[in-house]
Amino acid sequence: MSVVSTPAVLLRSFDYSETSKVLKFYSRELGLVSVMAKGIRRGGARGQAAPDIFSRGELTAYVRPTRDLQTFKEFALAEAGAALGKDVVRFAGASVLAEIVLLHGAPDPSPHVFERLTNALRRIEVEPRASLIGAVLAEGWVLVTTLGYEPQIEGCVHCGKSLDSSEVSRFDLAAGGTRCADCAAGHSGPLVGPGARHQIRDLLRGTVPEELGKPKAHLHLLHDFVLYHISGSKPLKAFRVFGSLAELDE
Repeated sequence: MSVVSTPAVLLRSFDYSETSKVLKFYSRELGLVSVMAKGIRRGGARGQAAPDIFSRGELTAYVRPTRDLQTFKEFALAEAGAALGKDVVRFAGASVLAEIVLLHGAPDPSPHVFERLTNALRRIEVEPRASLIGAVLAEGWVLVTTLGYEPQIEGCVHCGKSLDSSEVSRFDLAAGGTRCADCAAGHSGPLVGPGARHQIRDLLRGTVPEELGKPKAHLHLLHDFVLYHISGSKPLKAFRVFGSLAELDE
């Protein structure tokens, strides 16, 4: 057993007993890690109260590589997650990003994923409400790409042909990208026109389009892509909650 300290963000918290909690962090050095915080519900973990969801700081834990549940030592808070907790829509948007990382569940650490996730949470905290939905979509797609699942939208995933600027394509979830008009014949995937393709291109770069058309359709596409490629068909509860709270237009 070794003592490990690492920058981390708290993504989930579960009551384990009357006095203890299981805390699930994404960390720079340990990746996704669950820790048992004994006595934390009564301030018994070195006198600490349990941190808020989406709090960022330095996690110190006793780590045994052969165990799935490590032992919490302390958490030195750097950025509280309370700001997200005060706004239910922002909290739901942040939960979409957390859900993507939790469902991916990679045991190996990725500093790039950690930095992407923590920067995304900072953005969701301060993003103007008018562009909040777009920011969640943009950060969601960039996070999916950072995890290694970037969709192909510049060319046909079936024949490889570059898509014409005015071409209406269809999105092929199984193949992970768009089909040209010829290869889309008989395919049931969602239609993706040139305007939508341009908007997806912006979102993949982390940019909110000036006019984000049909945000509900964009959220459905991101949801279905994550469901197919990352979650293994596990339900995406945070997507559903965010969609209902954000009052998305068709």
